[in-house]
Amino acid sequence: MKVLVGSMTAESNMLCPYEEQLEEFEIFYGDQMIDHMYSKDLFDAAGIELIPSIFASGGARGYVAKSAYDFILKHFTDAARAHKDEIDGVFFFLHGASHVVGLYGDSAEHDIVEKVREILGPDIPMAVCMDPHGNLSKRLCDMAQIIRTFRESPHFDRQEAHRITARMLIDLLQRPRHIETEYARVPMLIGGERCVSADEPLATINRKLNETEQEEGIMSACFHVGYAWADSPLCCAAVSVVPTEERYQEKAGRTAKALADYIFAKREEFHFTGYAQDPNAALAEAFETEKRPVFMTDAGDNVTAGALGHNTFMLKQFLERKDYCGKKVLIASIFDAPLCNYLLRFREGDHVAFTVGVGIDGDSGPVSLTGVIKAIGDHNSFYAFSRKIGDAVTVTVDGFDLDLTVTNKNNAYREVQQFKASGLDYTDYDIIVVKQGYLYTEEEKLAGLSIMSLTPGMTYQYTEELPYKTIFRPMFPVDKIFY
Repeated sequence: MKVLVGSMTAESNMLCPYEEQLEEFEIFYGDQMIDHMYSKDLFDAAGIELIPSIFASGGARGYVAKSAYDFILKHFTDAARAHKDEIDGVFFFLHGASHVVGLYGDSAEHDIVEKVREILGPDIPMAVCMDPHGNLSKRLCDMAQIIRTFRESPHFDRQEAHRITARMLIDLLQRPRHIETEYARVPMLIGGERCVSADEPLATINRKLNETEQEEGIMSACFHVGYAWADSPLCCAAVSVVPTEERYQEKAGRTAKALADYIFAKREEFHFTGYAQDPNAALAEAFETEKRPVFMTDAGDNVTAGALGHNTFMLKQFLERKDYCGKKVLIASIFDAPLCNYLLRFREGDHVAFTVGVGIDGDSGPVSLTGVIKAIGDHNSFYAFSRKIGDAVTVTVDGFDLDLTVTNKNNAYREVQQFKASGLDYTDYDIIVVKQGYLYTEEEKLAGLSIMSLTPGMTYQYTEELPYKTIFRPMFPVDKIFY
């Protein structure tokens, strides 16, 4: 047997003024593409050959340029056409929040699945692994027999979710039967920072999902949180349930509806995880606490949700403060490619004058500084396939116990290996500012205290205040009066 595999991921933020171009995607083909699906050994053990199409990872930025999407889509459809008569199944990883400029229906995920279905027909078994911060619809469920999301946020179970999805597809290929993914809408858009799996109510919801999967006839039950920083009729939370066999299809539908009602009944319980404060209170707490280190997230400039990492808002906060209480601060990082490339001309120990801030809006306004270059290093990616994706230069700012890291790639510091690659030791600092919303798992474990600073920016956390035009209304908490 043979299975077509492929992936496109992008988290497309409506507040980002730039379209995401093809060169901003990490793209892999062939064996490398297959490796990024985390499940080759499972298919090998089942005697199933994988047919690679494309792995295109766009991270989180603006809406995807149509030309970039057309290039990616062509690799999916070309592979499907070339192997049409050989393919027994399909295994895709599609984020769920990949919005494309000028694409009818808006969603890359829906379009990819639809175009591949047109080539392969309606009955070839298809399994789709998704990010819980993507959007699901009944239309997508009608086209894929199996849909599964990561369970955890942060997504430390990403690899395992791929493997669970792969096992379900292998089982369906080995024991063919007619099953469909059941869908239930949850009229809620809350954002990931109010929905973290270590916190309530998601911890309880996830236990409920795990218990549901132990019931007779239920193979998979998932909560799709949805993506809040896009304006599309698709943007919404949802539940997907996959039965083990056709005779449990009706039960799966009832289960999906019951889970959706269960989750929506908890809508008022969703809250900002951990210690979330307005920017001034967050800054004060970071200096007043005796805990160390303090990790602060610049939640309005969260590059893991589509912000650009340009904002100088928190840098200005620190520069306005005179008393650092004997504490050492690291801001890692600000994405300013022209400045980073300029600073690369110098050596460690050189004294430099520079202006940071690209000035595309008030939150990224320029700041003129002087300082000494402390470290020049690599800016690495994260998760299982960590590698250099850019450069990082860290400057100790004159007159302050403050180090500022400037990068030429937009990527958050989420793991210790990223700090090390940039020539930094996180243990040297009392306060570390990163461009995230909720703090990622490794840093959360290291933090004496984590503080989410509810800053302004492209990932402004109060989703009820965002300028939605086309979402399906009413929607909680945007239309809270209706609920």
